[in-house]
Amino acid sequence: MSLTEFKIKGLNQEKNLNIISKKFKIYELKRHSKNCSSFKVSFFKAKKVRKLLISFDYEILEEKNHGILPKIFKTFGNIYILSAIIFSLVIYFAQSPIIWRYELLGEQNLTQAEVVGFVKENFTKNKFALNTKAVEGAIYENFEEISFVSVIIRGQTLIINIKEKLLPDEIYGDFEPVVAEFDGKVTNINLISGTMNVKVDDYVEKGDVLVLPYFLDGNGEINPVKPSAEITFEVYGEGEVVHYDHSTEIRRTGNFYEKNEVQLFGLTIYANGEDNNFELFETEEEIVNLSSTLLPFKLKRTICYELEEVEVNETFEEAEEKILFKAREKALLNSANYGIINDEFYTVRHFDGGASVNYVIVYEKIISAS
Repeated sequence: MSLTEFKIKGLNQEKNLNIISKKFKIYELKRHSKNCSSFKVSFFKAKKVRKLLISFDYEILEEKNHGILPKIFKTFGNIYILSAIIFSLVIYFAQSPIIWRYELLGEQNLTQAEVVGFVKENFTKNKFALNTKAVEGAIYENFEEISFVSVIIRGQTLIINIKEKLLPDEIYGDFEPVVAEFDGKVTNINLISGTMNVKVDDYVEKGDVLVLPYFLDGNGEINPVKPSAEITFEVYGEGEVVHYDHSTEIRRTGNFYEKNEVQLFGLTIYANGEDNNFELFETEEEIVNLSSTLLPFKLKRTICYELEEVEVNETFEEAEEKILFKAREKALLNSANYGIINDEFYTVRHFDGGASVNYVIVYEKIISAS
């Protein structure tokens, strides 16, 4: 413990020291004579105690500091400098485990934003908790362009060194590969020229390469060629409808107001019809040109339809046929021009208060690339 010792001289010491002891803890109180005594207080309270002693008109004969803290304060000047040093040390040790900088080496087609962004999003910035082998594996699995990757931590910098797969220009030459235009499953292949990049029963996504624009001759040499193939796919159109046993629908009541306005340069010069007094409504507007002369008269027709909220109580079983029809219509809309329908099926998922229907239409679609 760091203490400050005061040796004082004056009258009424017993009374005044009692006052001081109620505010500050006093250690090692000694009476040297009738009007002279000494005691110790906390180093951090010494300044306030000194003010009290002066206010009591005591003569401070001696003031000495004991312990390591006074020596530190003496060395560093004052509490503010010491506080700054302590604060700096705390900040340094608090941020020292953190990776502040990322560096990508060896990139050609890939960018810093792609690779570094992936690492930042999926891994911790704590360098002591970061598994560099896991980072290497994740980068390798998620970036097909990379053939080699190593990750090291140097100070507070994470260094990612990659090597991208190099495909010589002559592999593609002047030709482009055939790519999938939709998601689906390959069911049949008739290759005419090029090299297949998929096989039967593979599932492909839109944008995947199907046929590469080259072939290998008997000597293993690469020969560019325009790719050509006829590939049959099984593709799927899906539509989902959610039904609630108890719901509220907005419907038109059959009541409406119609208002017609003749306008010139956006200003209404004639109007007829009733004003809308409906509380809940929707409007439809139509604007028709009335002339092609220099004065562009227009007719604006506005129809306001009254709406009402209707409470609908209908179980899934009661509405099943209607719901299936809606789901199928959605599936057809989501798969326009897909080809020949081979199969249809649906699944129903029940939940508390309703059900959802997922309707799937299976198509056969053939693409001919040449």
